[in-house]
Amino acid sequence: MNKMLMMGVAVVAAFAAIKAEALSLADASGKIGDAVNDPAALTQTVSELSPADQVAYLAKVNEAIGKMPGSPDEKAAKYLDANKAAVKGASAENKKAMLAEVFATVPPEALTLINEDFAESLVNRAADPSKTYTDEKYTEIAKDLLSAVQDRTKTVDNAGVRNTFAILMLIRASNGTPADLRNVLVEQLDPATREVARNDWIPPALGEGQEKTYEPMLGASDAGVQPNRVDVIALSTPQTGLALLADLAGTSDGTDFTAAAIGADASIIPDPMSGGAELNRVPRTSDPSAKWFGGYKRGEPAGYPSQYID
Repeated sequence: MNKMLMMGVAVVAAFAAIKAEALSLADASGKIGDAVNDPAALTQTVSELSPADQVAYLAKVNEAIGKMPGSPDEKAAKYLDANKAAVKGASAENKKAMLAEVFATVPPEALTLINEDFAESLVNRAADPSKTYTDEKYTEIAKDLLSAVQDRTKTVDNAGVRNTFAILMLIRASNGTPADLRNVLVEQLDPATREVARNDWIPPALGEGQEKTYEPMLGASDAGVQPNRVDVIALSTPQTGLALLADLAGTSDGTDFTAAAIGADASIIPDPMSGGAELNRVPRTSDPSAKWFGGYKRGEPAGYPSQYID
């Protein structure tokens, strides 16, 4: 093995070792106080954790915020900033689990804000203009995400309210279509929650025929004081690069969104560029005077036929 190749192998091995040495949950947990006040640092910390530790760390972050002093608006702003930052920093395949952790560990009063903000910034089907989703695809994504939330909230207090907050986020993020999305998602709820969510919680939360209010949901969950949205937004930190619907758009068999959209066996390169008789990558000509005429030996001048031409 020559010296250059050995150096290349060593570099690759070094990078692999660095990647494998993920930040420990214990080390990350020791700096939660600082991370809660710095969304960019929290995003970076989450990105350095293993997938399982990302979820565990978010739970610790929300627990820590709950113990901090401050008004309902101040704490709600911290919940909003921290959870957006954490989901942003999560690995693509782990964002669904992180969203489920949000709805399982954030207090219901703060979910009044998070469901609306996430619907605008994280899971809105129009958040990334370069990607479009059919009603069928969006419904599939929404059902899958709701299932993940329900699986996570099974052992949490006020699961029905929490799951309904997730539904509200998905309804808002759909931008109005498909028209039956609400019913499809509500039918996923457990029978004990289904009708109260359909009739008593969702219409007031969407402001249908009345002033928008979350009071029926907060009353059912014995939640704290609902934060003031305007004040919370003023206290929160703007964050960019949040659109993640594409990360949730994988199919159940593991096929990614691009493959699902255009067919798993299809190339994303147009056929004439991906092979076949339509386009040859090597320039060809039958003109012996052309420099790229293929019938010459290397170094022979144009117009001089090679003795090696068959």
